[in-house]
Amino acid sequence: MSHQPDVQVGAVVRVTGGPFTDFTGPVLAVDHTRGRVQLPVDILGEVTRIDVPLSEVARSA
Repeated sequence: MSHQPDVQVGAVVRVTGGPFTDFTGPVLAVDHTRGRVQLPVDILGEVTRIDVPLSEVARSA
């Protein structure tokens, strides 16, 4: 079983893997059933909501 961080809505996280590596943003929603988290990120000046696996995020310091 992969490690899934304990993130909550509002916590700022950094994406640690996949095509959005190193993007950061506040958590908008957490789906523990699917193991996914949604957060807004700035891509070329546009704020875009992304959905990534919980295993690919870490709480930002």
